[in-house]
Amino acid sequence: MTRQSSRSDPSSRADCLIIGGGASGLAAACVAARRGLRVTILESRDRVGKKILATGNGRCNLMNAGEPRYCGQAAFALRALERCPQRKILDFFHGLGLNTVEEDGLVYPATLQAASVLEALRLPLEGNPKVTVLTGTQAAEIIPGGDGFCVRSREGGLFEARRVIAAAGGPAQPKLSGSDSLYPALIALGHALVPPRPSLTALVTEKSDVRGLKGLRLPAVCTLCDGQGLPADGAEGEVLFAEDGVSGVCVMQLSREAGRLLDAGDRPTLYLDFSPLLGLAPRRMLHTGPRPAGARREEVLRWLRSRERLLGREHALIGALPRLLRERLQGLSGPALAGMLCAFPLRVTGLRGWDHAQVAAGGIDTDGVDPDTMESRAVPGLYLTGELLNVDGDCGGHNLMFAWASGMLAGESIASSRGGRS
Repeated sequence: MTRQSSRSDPSSRADCLIIGGGASGLAAACVAARRGLRVTILESRDRVGKKILATGNGRCNLMNAGEPRYCGQAAFALRALERCPQRKILDFFHGLGLNTVEEDGLVYPATLQAASVLEALRLPLEGNPKVTVLTGTQAAEIIPGGDGFCVRSREGGLFEARRVIAAAGGPAQPKLSGSDSLYPALIALGHALVPPRPSLTALVTEKSDVRGLKGLRLPAVCTLCDGQGLPADGAEGEVLFAEDGVSGVCVMQLSREAGRLLDAGDRPTLYLDFSPLLGLAPRRMLHTGPRPAGARREEVLRWLRSRERLLGREHALIGALPRLLRERLQGLSGPALAGMLCAFPLRVTGLRGWDHAQVAAGGIDTDGVDPDTMESRAVPGLYLTGELLNVDGDCGGHNLMFAWASGMLAGESIASSRGGRS
């Protein structure tokens, strides 16, 4: 693998030029390189794979072994995963020499280190004279012409290739490489954009609703309701309280729907049911979908009355709730206290911004892309992959799984059209 500065041109026309050295771009590069194609990767940052290193809190949840769960244009993602299913993705990584382990349906590198994933992806590229990686090079324009393309960079470079894969990702986590810089070039070529917004991120609430609770981590059943009190989405898991809102996987699962409601001018409320903390419901992590808030009110009230008989009303919550939450509920008793324990209201005012979002909800409309190959319907020879598209999944490896699959499909399609060796 050769490296050049951002102002150098490859010495020869590439068979495949990949814009973006993230998950889908590197997967595509591995497939194409192994088929003997000349590959050029343009990466805007100083190194490839920076976002991969941060996934799964540094452990890199490669994929999900369960039922795929996607939003946006979900049918497109499911069709792509039919063509490149979970077993094929796992075989791809095993073929790169990466050992994996499964924990509760989540697949990780056996080392539990994201760096192992990046090392495995780089292996087919390192030392390959047909692979060129240009870091610090941001693509600005894709120009179809003749039997291929020219890609112009913001740094002044002009790169020729027979085929192009747009794998530049979306605007989430800009400090790690997230960017919306390629959207204009793709719109200019006839692709439509579904306006992106942060997803899989924390919720910002009225500060008064979380005052005094900062630092608490509590198991809860979460229900997001619209301004009329109708359930819009739900999840279970651990809730983390901050000074200006709440986070945790279960909260992040609800951020897509919360963003949609806020964009529509609605005023959603997140209700927390602490029944798992009270021993009245199992502790689990699950995206359940919408369910009524406060459904366990009578059960919680019976539990509360039994505690009052055992410890007295004044001390009924000692040993069951952390001090900060007890102090917040001080002065309540009977039905009012039971209501707060199973439907603690947090008025949602916004989402944490792009710096904190794991993915973007929105992106390039997949109606303009073939899900079997990732090839553009508007521009033959151009392929679009990964987070660039209007596909976003649940936490738990779904987003990386789609990135791998879409990148592999694009690489395979180009290699097949080129007649590369298998």
